[in-house]
Order: sequence, then C-alpha cells, then structure tokens
Amino acid sequence: MRFRQVHLDFHTHGDIPGVGAAFDAAQFRDTLLEARVNSITLFSKCHHGWSYHDTQVGRSHPHLACNLLDLQLKACREAGILAPIYLSAGFDDLMAHEHPDWRVTDRSGVSGIGGPFHEGFKAFMRWNSGYLDYLCAQIEEVVTRWPDADGIFLDIIGAWKDFSSDSLDAMLKADLDPRNAEDVREFAYQNLLTYYRRTTAAARSIRPNMRIFHNSGHISVGSRELLGFNSHLELESLPTAGWGYDHFPLTAAYAATLGWEYLGMTGKFHNHWGEFGGFKRPAALRYECGAMLAAGAKCSIGDQLHPSGELNPDTYRIIGEAYRHVETREPWCNDTETAATIGIFSAVHPQGRPSRPDQTGDADVGASRVLLETHLPFVLLDEQADWFGLELVILPDRVTMTAALAARLRLFLSSGGKVLASGTSLLNETQNDFIIDIGMEYRGRSEFDPDFLVAESGFESVPVRSAVVIHGGAVNAEPRGATILASRMEPFFNKSWIRHCSHMHAPEARHCPFPGAIKHGSIVWYAHSIFTRYKIYGQPLYRDFVLAGIKQLLGGRLPIETSLPSTGRVSLRRKGDILILHLLHGVPVLRGESVGIAEKPLQLIEETPPLHNVLIKVRLEIKPRCVRLVPENVALHFSYENGFTEFVVPRMEGHSIIEIA
Repeated sequence: MRFRQVHLDFHTHGDIPGVGAAFDAAQFRDTLLEARVNSITLFSKCHHGWSYHDTQVGRSHPHLACNLLDLQLKACREAGILAPIYLSAGFDDLMAHEHPDWRVTDRSGVSGIGGPFHEGFKAFMRWNSGYLDYLCAQIEEVVTRWPDADGIFLDIIGAWKDFSSDSLDAMLKADLDPRNAEDVREFAYQNLLTYYRRTTAAARSIRPNMRIFHNSGHISVGSRELLGFNSHLELESLPTAGWGYDHFPLTAAYAATLGWEYLGMTGKFHNHWGEFGGFKRPAALRYECGAMLAAGAKCSIGDQLHPSGELNPDTYRIIGEAYRHVETREPWCNDTETAATIGIFSAVHPQGRPSRPDQTGDADVGASRVLLETHLPFVLLDEQADWFGLELVILPDRVTMTAALAARLRLFLSSGGKVLASGTSLLNETQNDFIIDIGMEYRGRSEFDPDFLVAESGFESVPVRSAVVIHGGAVNAEPRGATILASRMEPFFNKSWIRHCSHMHAPEARHCPFPGAIKHGSIVWYAHSIFTRYKIYGQPLYRDFVLAGIKQLLGGRLPIETSLPSTGRVSLRRKGDILILHLLHGVPVLRGESVGIAEKPLQLIEETPPLHNVLIKVRLEIKPRCVRLVPENVALHFSYENGFTEFVVPRMEGHSIIEIA
C-alpha cells in the first residue's frame, strides 16, 4: 500500500443539483499531485444509495452531470495515483425507502434509526434480506467494469441485532431464543459472517487477488475470523470526532501483532466526517501522520468532495503540508516491525465479537495511557497473540483468567518473563482464589470505596508519601511471603445517606491489614483496578505507582528513558538490523462545550511547540555504529555505557526520526 492516501467521501443527497458539473480532470489530477497524494479512495455508491457512474444494477444520482467515477479513475491512472473504489454497505437510504422490509428493526418493532423524523440516514440494512443480493450485484458490476481497480472499500459493517419478522422466524427455526440476548448476538454474528463471505466473493469474482477492506470504524480485539476477510487493515480514528488522540496508538498497537499491512485514517475536518467548511490546522495533520508512521502504518486523510466535483484548494494545501513531511520519511518507515518488549493483554471480554470505538475497554485504555505518557513502547495482545520476545506483560484490572491463559502465563514466567497485574486479573474464573502463587492469600473484596494507597519502600519514585485516594474498591489479600510495595488505609466510613463527610468522601482513618501493591518473584500486583481509575480520573500519581512497579520488575532498566514531557510519545521500530526511533510531541487541548447530542468538546492540536535538547537513553545489547537524525542526515554524538545508548536531540517539532545503526 502507498503512504499518502486520501479517503474522498461523497455522500450527496438526491435533491442536490449539478453533481460533478465542475469536475475538471486536470484540476483534479494536479491538485492531488501538488498535495503529494498517491492513492485516493473514490465513490461508486454513497450512504444515500446513489451511484456516481452509469449502472445497470443500482441507481445513478438523479442530477449526475457526468460519468464521474469513470472520469476520476482515468485522471488517477494518468497521474500514477492508485484509486480503490468505495461502496456503502450498511447504509443505503434509497433502498431503505423503497424496501422497508430490508431495514433492521429494533426490539420495540421500530424499523430504522430514530423514527420517521430522524435527521440522518434512515436505517441499517439487514444482511439476511434481499438487500445483500442487491449489494453483491453492485460490487460485481463495479469489479467487472473496472477489473484493474486498486481495491474495494465497503463501509458501515456491523452485527446488527434485528427483530424483524424474518429474523424472529429464522431464530426460532435455528433453536435460538429472540428473548435471550446471547442468542440474539449469535444470530447477528452469523448473519454478519454471511455478509463477509458473500461480499468478499463478489469483490474477487473477477480478480481473485482484489484488495478489499470491510470498515466497521474499529478493529475489534480478537475478531480474527472477521479480519481474515480483509487484504489489509484501515484504522479509522479521527481524534476530533470522539476517538481522541490516544485511540489510534492503542488500535495500532493491536494491529502490529496481527500480520496485516495497515494504515491509519484521520480526517482533514475540524469535527466529524462530512463536515463542509471545516479545516484542521496543518500542525495537527502533520502530528497525526507522524503518529501513523511511528506506529508502522501508512497514512490516509479523509476529505469530503463538494457535490460540484471540484476539490477544495485549501484542503489540499493543508494535506500537502502533512504529506510532504511523510514523503521525505518513507524510506525509514517502509517494511518495519515493532521493537516493543512490553505487551498489554487486553481485558476486553469476550473477545472475537465486533465492538465499537467506545468499547475498547477502560482497563486497556488506562494501561495504554500509562505507557504512552511514560514513553514505553508496547503492543496490545489478544487471546491468540504470541508473547515471544516480550519481557513484560501487563494484565490490566479484569482480565478473565481462563485455563489456557493461565498455562500461557506460567510458561511465560518460567521462561523469565515479568508480569504486572491489577484488580481481579490473577484470580481464577470463579473469582475465589489466585490462579498462581503470588505470595498472597485471597480474602475477598474490600468493603470500602474509596480507600487510600500509601507508597512504601521500593516505591521511592512515587513523589507523594501521604495516603492517595483511589476509587473503585479493592481486592483484599493477606501477604504470605510477598514484599509490600504499597500499603492501604481505610476511611472512617463509606459515604451514604446515613452519614457523609464534606463534599466527596471521608478521609483516611486507619491502616488496612491488606496491601495495595506487592512484588513476588517476577510478579507485581495491585489490589485496585488502577488502570481503569487512571482512565477515568487521570490522576498522575496512579501512573507513578504503575511506573514504580515496572521499574521494580525490570530492575530499574527501562527500555527507553527520555526527558520528553508526558505529552510526548515514543515509538521504537526495527528495519532489518537498524532501529528507527520516532519522537512525537503535540499538546491536545479540549475545546468547545456540550450544547446538544452532537455538539461536544473535542480534542484538537493547534500547535506543536518545538522542544530543545531532548535527552534519550535506549537500552541496547551492543554499541551502535552511529546515531543520526533522518531525513536531515545529522549525526548525533552518543555514548554507550552499561547497556544504554545515550544522546541528545538538539531540536524537535512535532515529529522526529532517529536512526540507530
């Protein structure tokens, strides 16, 4: 796949006139080339259900002024620009109107989204209806007409829970109970599998190696059966549209373990997809593309074409600033693999079923933020992932400890691996005892919420020695040989209608007989769900407690140490025998306010302030020959002592790459 892509949305209502009337092949081609774009996803069919070319299967937009897709494809071919073709799958307002029986129906019997006056797309379309035949015929028409297409992109894919008469009858015939939530989910998943099989076959009906991606807006942890229908992965993650700036690094850390080529997909929009007249600051796009390169991803920037068919010059000026940065750095970003030695085992359960971006799991998000902010590269592991090559695995808060996972855990520990766990993650499946020996005896759950953490000997790096409040309750366990790293204190009482103290909770009153953090051999365990609490509260002291535990396990020898602030990000990748170190720095700020369902504060980056004299220490087994900034080709003075290569980056702004050879 190419590094500099655009995803060109073109969802255009049937009442809009002059569609494609201002399209000019030379302007289209020259604008893309000037912006350094070398791949662009173009529309066959949009969410409204209209096609943007002559069609014998679907319906061309009623005001289409030219055979737009055909002209766009020819312009791209002349310029050497790749052009995958997009078809909307889950949304088709035209068919939703003409075939209400093809719509997904909710439990109350409402067919569609939000009722008749909903100001948006009418409905999700059922995979177990005539609509799937119609969609597959559209895909086959496209690949037959353009057999040399550079791929098929299918959008709005999900396991819809449907209660239409057809689905109710089908569930009963399959001995599934429509009143049982798990049976409904299973039926939805089987229908989704049918969608994947049939549409993938349609896309490859002419060319068996046709590239294809099915977009669900999120790469669900453990869903390898579904991911296997893709030729590559596209990690949709618009920071300003609710995903935030920490969503993409976590998703990419999972994609890095799967073996597929992948790209990151952000947008040029200030807000959400389809925003006309919304523009992101160039510094933000440069940062976001830098983050993609740092994660081993190719880059894609979303845009929305005006109905006239003319590309917006300001949009492509901004995209061009980002893609000129990308272009010069591609040689150090192609064909790399992660060099991370820390893994987060995902606490999402059950795995293997589709989920939304907001279902990544608080524990996973909290753990990833701790590592991002302490500049420790990591991967996200699912139940099928290989732990080989990792030195530390984190089990955040509520990992379900199956027999298979427990066996893997024991093997990892016996091979010299280290484990940091929290909450109930080391309990057996019945949650009544620890599944391995951690020098503790399980005593149940604490009656107090919140209580308090106190750093003890071994946690000297925690800057506060007083009691630190932490919510969510804790696991009570009695030491039986474990070393206590943090103790706990209990409050006078829990807040209730009977008694309360001040505005929030009662202060600490007495020492708790059960510790807050312990070390036993190669294991550090926290009694609280500290990662979930960090995600919810953002208390830096929780991060300090976790980092202190990581240092305990690694003997104080972190893989990377740097003077970057917590807003900095570090990624370490391997390209053959060469290490590629990415440094990122941007300061996302929260702007706007909540005034409705869609109007909410959003994270944005407006500037990437330069940083000077950034100290870097990388743990390496052997002394490197040279360290240099690329593509600037500036050699950096470095020293090598006690297994660490140390150097200083004189200046960085947004994104810098250092080659260590």
